[in-house]
Amino acid sequence: MTDQPKEITLTAEQLKTIKKFRLAMIPFRLILAMAFFSLIVGGFRRFFGELPGQVFAGLFGCLIIIERIFQAPDAGGQRKDKGSAAVLWISFGLSYVLGMVDFYWISPHWPQWRMLSYGWYWPAAGAGLYIIGQSIRVIAIRTLGRFFTISVRLHDQHKVVQHGIYRRIRHPAYTGLWLINLGFVTVFASPLAFAVYFLFGTPGLIYRIRVEERVLIDQFGDEYRAYMRKSKRLIPFIY
Repeated sequence: MTDQPKEITLTAEQLKTIKKFRLAMIPFRLILAMAFFSLIVGGFRRFFGELPGQVFAGLFGCLIIIERIFQAPDAGGQRKDKGSAAVLWISFGLSYVLGMVDFYWISPHWPQWRMLSYGWYWPAAGAGLYIIGQSIRVIAIRTLGRFFTISVRLHDQHKVVQHGIYRRIRHPAYTGLWLINLGFVTVFASPLAFAVYFLFGTPGLIYRIRVEERVLIDQFGDEYRAYMRKSKRLIPFIY
């Protein structure tokens, strides 16, 4: 018989310190992210010299800043991800990295490869999807408050939230995340990126949701099952 892992409990002061550190790290995260994306496409000048790169950089920067401002520190409680976070971020990240590779490297040399005509409307559509998704996600994060974390965690006094945006859908933060990342992919309008997003990114998100729901059922039992019966996962009245 093995002992159950003890829950890590942090004080309000410790959580405040962690959040301050996370906010202070925003500029470094932005620099590293832009350096990574620029390396993929062949340099800062090339990345920021094209409209899709400029729009993507702006949206990704907004994501980092907004998420760090509104999220509670991802600490305390018991972590029960079961690898779902890695699956989710690798599959999403791969989709828009491939979008960059397609736009900056493949399409200029083999224009016949691109099945979708490209214009300013693709970055505009991507920005629109991002704004909608980020708005939904911020509302969801604000509604959950300190119970929202990036990893699957359960805290003391954790409860099933069923009001506001959570009344009809159980995972609005993931609805927002799905739209945000679809926006990133849409900026580059890459058939390859779209294929990876829907074949791997979307199933990765569904896997993550199922992991989280199993944890919540184990914790709350019939209360959460009743909530599942009267709500949808991601889209009201549909799924």
